[in-house]
Amino acid sequence: MKKLIYRHRDIEYTLRNIEPDLWAWSFEINGQLRHGTTRARLDLLAQRRVCMLIDRELKNIERTKPSEPD
Repeated sequence: MKKLIYRHRDIEYTLRNIEPDLWAWSFEINGQLRHGTTRARLDLLAQRRVCMLIDRELKNIERTKPSEPD
């Protein structure tokens, strides 16, 4: 089983190869742990998918942040 630790936009995430073509991922943003699995033949594709998930979460946080009055 292969476990990899990476960083994307200052968010540390892990990828773990569970079985052939199945990867478990996890990351934490603002104290909330996100985890799941993705099917990918290559570890680079699994990395890309997790980076897209991190980007999506960061965008949602930015969108829901209250705006400061002028």
